[in-house]
Amino acid sequence: MDLSEILEEIVTESEVILVNCTASGDHAKLVVDTKEGITLDEITQLTRVIKQNPRIDELYHSGIRLEVTSPGIGFPMTEMFQYERNVGRQVRIYHELDGIPNPAEGRIVSAEESVVIIENKKRTLLFRLDDIEKGLIVIR
Repeated sequence: MDLSEILEEIVTESEVILVNCTASGDHAKLVVDTKEGITLDEITQLTRVIKQNPRIDELYHSGIRLEVTSPGIGFPMTEMFQYERNVGRQVRIYHELDGIPNPAEGRIVSAEESVVIIENKKRTLLFRLDDIEKGLIVIR
């Protein structure tokens, strides 16, 4: 079992959602979130749990370099709960669908059951989560 697999397993056991994990050698970066939005206390607790895990000690006697962070405003939304949490906000959605501008911009009016609906001045657009390559919050 490599470092990323161990980290994914540890995060899965917590109440935190793993958004992204990159690991190379003894260095790992985790991007984590919760449906309500992750707090600094939750990030600190998860970091402590990871650092104290016996499997990490077994493989990396000198420890690991670990960065645990939340997805920032410029981090792409990849999970449905992230769209649900941002209903009412402007978003830019990248996709490969025919007949729809790419990227498509608009305000999220609905996000439920794996479907994201955005609305702009011209029309209302519906995207299945599987069709979205990435979604970014638009700051104006």
